[in-house]
Amino acid sequence: MVCDGPLNIVIGGRELIGEAEELLRKFFGSGYRYARAVVDYGIGSIALAVINGVNVGAAVYYKVTVGLVRLCVIYYIAVIEECRGLGIGKALISTIEEACPDTDVYMATTWLGNDAADRLYKSLGYTGYSWDDLSKLLGRRAVDKLLKATCGYDDDVAYIKVGAPGKDAINVLRNVVYNGDDVEKLWRETCLYVWLRIRGGR
Repeated sequence: MVCDGPLNIVIGGRELIGEAEELLRKFFGSGYRYARAVVDYGIGSIALAVINGVNVGAAVYYKVTVGLVRLCVIYYIAVIEECRGLGIGKALISTIEEACPDTDVYMATTWLGNDAADRLYKSLGYTGYSWDDLSKLLGRRAVDKLLKATCGYDDDVAYIKVGAPGKDAINVLRNVVYNGDDVEKLWRETCLYVWLRIRGGR
């Protein structure tokens, strides 16, 4: 069975996109192009899960500073169906967390009803919030910046975990409203333009 054997997580950048893209395209269809865009933009990294030379999972993540907050965004994650439930998703996320030192907040977004993601993130200490809930807690301006930083417009739920023990993630995220970041440019290049190309059928 393909899932039998030691799991190895390989971290890289553009050199791994071809291998990761095959898995991401299978699970996310044209949506994989958003993941590709952050890698091509130069901020995205890839975590590839390999068992006996076979790619069984992949994740794309990136680090971005929003206001005064250093975010590590876990952007896309996929594990092949026959290997689910074996801890590969947890291993990918844990490896990403280790690869994002000095992170203030880890963040991922998904759609409402993605029960597998809900279980996975909560098992690793993440708390899920709807964008409406975050708007009430942080204010609309902060949520607008987080939506742009994560390209989370098609998602309903944001999973958040504080990077430093003893801190409160919501209090930390209030600092995203400060200026001095390139979130607008990131959003245009890796989210808006990709959406327009997909919508236009290109």
